[in-house]
Amino acid sequence: MANVTIYSTNGCPFCAKAKAFLAERGIRFEEIEARPGSKAWNEMREKAGSGSLPQILIGDDPIGGYSDLVSLDATGELSQKLGLAVPGLVSPLYDVIIIGGGPAGLSAAIYAVRKVLKTLLVSKDIGGQVTWTYDVDNYLGFSQIETADLISKFEEHVQKYGAERLVGVEVKALELTGKIKKVITGDGKTYLAKTIIIATGKRPRPLGVPGEKEFIGMGVTYCSTCDAPLFADLDVAVAGGGNSALEAVIDLMKVARKVYMVSLTPLTGDQILQDKVMTSPKVEVFTEYKIIRIVGDSAVEGLETQSIETGELRNHDVQGIIIEIGLLPNSELVVDTLETNRIGEIVIDSRCRTGVAGVFACGDVTDVAFKQVIVAAGEGAKGALSAYDYIITQR
Repeated sequence: MANVTIYSTNGCPFCAKAKAFLAERGIRFEEIEARPGSKAWNEMREKAGSGSLPQILIGDDPIGGYSDLVSLDATGELSQKLGLAVPGLVSPLYDVIIIGGGPAGLSAAIYAVRKVLKTLLVSKDIGGQVTWTYDVDNYLGFSQIETADLISKFEEHVQKYGAERLVGVEVKALELTGKIKKVITGDGKTYLAKTIIIATGKRPRPLGVPGEKEFIGMGVTYCSTCDAPLFADLDVAVAGGGNSALEAVIDLMKVARKVYMVSLTPLTGDQILQDKVMTSPKVEVFTEYKIIRIVGDSAVEGLETQSIETGELRNHDVQGIIIEIGLLPNSELVVDTLETNRIGEIVIDSRCRTGVAGVFACGDVTDVAFKQVIVAAGEGAKGALSAYDYIITQR
């Protein structure tokens, strides 16, 4: 095994960590006391090219300080340098792994790469929640743009800077508490990073009634933008009373024969959307009604609702239902590790820090106010810049 030398001094916490790290792994080392300004310290600066403590050498090869030591160990390169491993068995270590491919994740990728961080973006898809809408008319610089075009521009921008991407890959587990983080994907592969940015967004909230799961894809859907055209000349229901539900009704008004809107509460969406819905002869609105069950044989054939006030039951002959009753944060992977609020959103500070060192979160999966595309993009930028600041302060 190659000789290991560590230049350190008493009272230096990173020196103590480095020595403990080596000792725990049974790696023998020579320790040289190098008080700043001393002959040994000047010798260290000449050999290692740095005056910060500690400095570690393997033979005559300087490898850096404590943080560098941990990074080399995680990838397997430390064992190679010590002559303990087979050449070639080294895992890449990323500066940052971004989980999620929506506006927050894509923005984070651009900022991370521009800071010359070795970056990997992992996502099941590109675009995230914004792909559920047809167009965007409040993103700075675009008075109106189709969602597909906006996401295409985002993706082209990321590709311009050459960020490494794994698209179509699902993250199955995360190990966040160590100095080196681990991302385990569905195919059993493990990826290592100094920092993690979680930008996993949200998903539709289910109704939780009989027939819902059974008829997903057979009349039950959660995306009017994607599926409204499938209900041309049919009778359809929309569950919900907010903006998303109202927009779904408006999408269906263009193609469906009849639209029933069913909401547990009075309508809560923007008045301009309510006015469009309430004045359409195609639409019948039932507020303060709950959906009891979705019925059918091989596909949706009807809907049973009940008045919250009177208990009256109604049956609606419909061939489909679009469910728009809110969103749930995609935070299942971290609820046991990171602090979340009562609805499962990751709690962050003004710099996207989660409370676990080296772990950041941004976008709709967090408790940040106002879930908007432009807010998510800004939060992604903050997350990447915060990760950069974290990395450059490590020793």
